[in-house]
Amino acid sequence: MTRRPITLLAAALVSTAALSAGAAFADSDPQEIALFQNAAHDIRAAIATAEDATGGKAVEAEFDEDDGTGMWEVETVAGTRRAEVQIDAMTGAVVKTKDKGDIADKDQPVTPDMLGAPLADLVTKAEAAGGGKVMSIDYEHGKLAGIEVEIVKPDGSLQEFIMDPASGTLTPLTAAQDEDEAGEAAAEGANMEQTAPAGGAGPIGSGG
Repeated sequence: MTRRPITLLAAALVSTAALSAGAAFADSDPQEIALFQNAAHDIRAAIATAEDATGGKAVEAEFDEDDGTGMWEVETVAGTRRAEVQIDAMTGAVVKTKDKGDIADKDQPVTPDMLGAPLADLVTKAEAAGGGKVMSIDYEHGKLAGIEVEIVKPDGSLQEFIMDPASGTLTPLTAAQDEDEAGEAAAEGANMEQTAPAGGAGPIGSGG
């Protein structure tokens, strides 16, 4: 996920002991964490609201701070159509719904079937294993293919994991893995810029 830059400590063990020892802690925005912890509507409520609003199934969800207000952003898929729903984390009201186009138009699409279970059920598994509250969850392609989860502990610390959807097992991400992910995201962004039209002058970089 590319919501914000994250620096992680190396995780020596992938086990319950590693999780309880606090492996893979991440840098975070204290204001955003505070808004998240005080939100009246959690990620499961946001997922349910988004699915009701679009008639689709949620494939990713994340908490974000927008001008001092906590917001949930949930992406859903209904048939072949994608939508993004922004939800006020305090009131639970839908702030905005945006049509994201056909799923085939996305470079690395995610469908509900790829998750292996409903997104809300994956959140429940992640929170049970991680001992905290899920702040974001989505499917990652590339070397780290799988369900990526950010969990906020009761003390406000943020940890990032890859989750096995079948067992709910959490594997802390190491710093090297997070750097690889950031590099892949940057490369994907560069490819999108090169193929985007620029004022009708053709794709960027197409000239001599």
